[in-house]
Amino acid sequence: MSGNIVNWYLTISIMVFTYWFMLFYQDLSTPNDDLISWAFLLIAPLFWPIVLPISSWELGRKALKNILF
Repeated sequence: MSGNIVNWYLTISIMVFTYWFMLFYQDLSTPNDDLISWAFLLIAPLFWPIVLPISSWELGRKALKNILF
């Protein structure tokens, strides 16, 4: 069971990273050789194990609040 959760999590993470990478690469406002942009693009996925569950919990809580009130 936990293996399926990890696989889905990794799949979604790869999809989000690919989407962000495509947006970054096609962005004309920032040069593609900017070191800070590449560092952010590579470091940001390290925080996904923390951010994604918290944001999912917040969205679920807000949806439940809207249903109840």
